[in-house]
Order: sequence, then structure tokens, then C-alpha cells
Amino acid sequence: MNRKHSTKNAAHPGNKRRTGPLLPGPRVLQILCGILVVLNLWLLYSLISSPNGILHYRRHRQQVQDLEMKTKNLMTENQKLFKQIEAFKNDPAVQERVVRQQLGWARQGELIIEFLPPEK
Repeated sequence: MNRKHSTKNAAHPGNKRRTGPLLPGPRVLQILCGILVVLNLWLLYSLISSPNGILHYRRHRQQVQDLEMKTKNLMTENQKLFKQIEAFKNDPAVQERVVRQQLGWARQGELIIEFLPPEK
């Protein structure tokens, strides 16, 4: 009983294995590469021009930057106005200056001279 073990499938002698490629021929590879190129181009187009793509992102990013700048400017203007209000509430000299400028009032004995624009 001297049997040699073979590397072939002894349990199924009728089973033949393929030794060649799964998809024969270079034409199949060319078709697969073509499909992949078309798929990549479609994905690139979608990435750029879709509603959630790069162009949309850049537009929104610019809008955010513009709004941040407007917010910063409004905060600065708000602080200036707040300081003016505080000065008007607490400083009599500021109150007098505002009344004189806005209402045209003068102290006793002062003379107000108004310059009118020339008529055309």
C-alpha cells in the first residue's frame, strides 16, 4: 500500500481547474478602463457642479466672510454709539455741545452767525 500523495485533487478526479485569466483578452481590460474613466469623469463633474459641490461651497464661504465683516463693522459702530450715549448721559459739556449744534442755542451774550450756501 504504497501510495504517493499527489498535489492534484484526488477526491474529484473529474474536477478541472482553469489556469487562464477570468476575463480573457486585452479588449475586456480596455472596456473596463473606459468604464472607470467615464465613471471618474462623471464623479468629477458631480463634485464641481452639483448643488453641494465645490462652486456652491466657495459661494457660501464668501457669503460667510462678507457677513463676518459686516458683523465686525456693526459691532464697532455699536461700541462707538454706546460710548456717545454714555458721554451724553454723564458729561454736561457734551450735553451742551449737542444742544448748541442740534438746536442752534447760544449762551447769553453770544451771537450766532449762520453761513448760507450760495444761490445758483
